[in-house]
Amino acid sequence: MATTDDYGQGVSISALTDAPDAATLAKNIANGIAPRSVMRFASSSARAGALTGATAPVEGMVSYLQDVDRLYVYTGTAWVEIGTKAEASAVLLTNTAQTSSEILTGLSVTLATKASTTYRLQATGLVRSSASSDRVDLLIRRGTTTSGTQVGGGVLFSTVGATGESCTAAGWDTPGAGSTTWVVTVKSVGTGLADLTASSTYPATLHVKET
Repeated sequence: MATTDDYGQGVSISALTDAPDAATLAKNIANGIAPRSVMRFASSSARAGALTGATAPVEGMVSYLQDVDRLYVYTGTAWVEIGTKAEASAVLLTNTAQTSSEILTGLSVTLATKASTTYRLQATGLVRSSASSDRVDLLIRRGTTTSGTQVGGGVLFSTVGATGESCTAAGWDTPGAGSTTWVVTVKSVGTGLADLTASSTYPATLHVKET
């Protein structure tokens, strides 16, 4: 008489007293394990086509959809996305050069992004200018150059140029599916030379998180 697995998952295991039947043995194990593992499907329609009738989804099933790169659990009535929000950070510990034009700071984050998904962007650091009351822009751009699409920013009017003041640039971006890079730039809009001042004591950071 067949028994079940020791973990209480209902996987049928043939007993030594059962008539030899390798096909049934293999199928019982495969059919028992597959719906209890993370099942992969090309899309939600492919999943719906595969999980029907005798193989209809049951509560607790987990599936991964390859077209949207998302993980789901079946609650008994619907497939609900499991919270796997991608995020990444970059840290800068050295100063940038002083500039009157826009330059890259060295802060850069690259993520595998999803279609129809928005990402929260935030960069923080000490900025300064050689001129008091100068305007300094801290910008976040999609791409790898200063000509990339601006998707976030922060503006500081430095009251004491030489000492530097904390500035935060923030924004949201929906770049679509693919590999996306964001960079942080700094520039002086006034008369002074601006830079992003960073060290191990006062690091500058860029953080990107899927919302």
